[in-house]
Amino acid sequence: MSAGAPTGSTRRSRLSRDAWIGGAIELLAERGVNAVKVEPLARRLGVTKGSFYWHFKDRPALLAAILARWEERQTDLLIRIADHPGASPAERLRMLLEMTVGAFADTEFRNAEIAIRNWSRNDSGAQMAVRAVDARRSVYIENFFIALGFTEAAARTRAGLFQGLLLGEALLVRDETEERRTARVGRSLNLLVGRHRVDR
Repeated sequence: MSAGAPTGSTRRSRLSRDAWIGGAIELLAERGVNAVKVEPLARRLGVTKGSFYWHFKDRPALLAAILARWEERQTDLLIRIADHPGASPAERLRMLLEMTVGAFADTEFRNAEIAIRNWSRNDSGAQMAVRAVDARRSVYIENFFIALGFTEAAARTRAGLFQGLLLGEALLVRDETEERRTARVGRSLNLLVGRHRVDR
């Protein structure tokens, strides 16, 4: 190794801000927000606390960054689905299911979703983030149902049921493959959009 080459510890000490946030989200999903603390997270990531303070002022700044990433990811997902070329409203709803709780979900945040919602019960910042994400989802979902021909009132009701399906699937623990899970929630979607066939 040349004299100027970085050692392993030097490389680890330069952990990126995104890596800190990602590690914090994993810890949040596994053990809840109270476990997301600087020292345990630094040990988990194999770096010093100094690396943390290079990117964040303090623990609240890290927690705020987690919520900001969650909001950003959820918003980006909705925009990508709404702008998907050639997709029908029913196909967009199916995509939202698959990319939220199905085989194509962002596993980082699918695993952390319930932890974030539990966190929001006792923290105003997390509560604001959850409300913003839920409100944004509801608008998109209602519009998809309206595009399918439902009245605004019916679309709002179905959007609420659809949101409940997303949250319920995040809570359920089943002995099944991702593909079977995607197929099962797809049958629930068929019921919501008014199709008679539910065996797809």
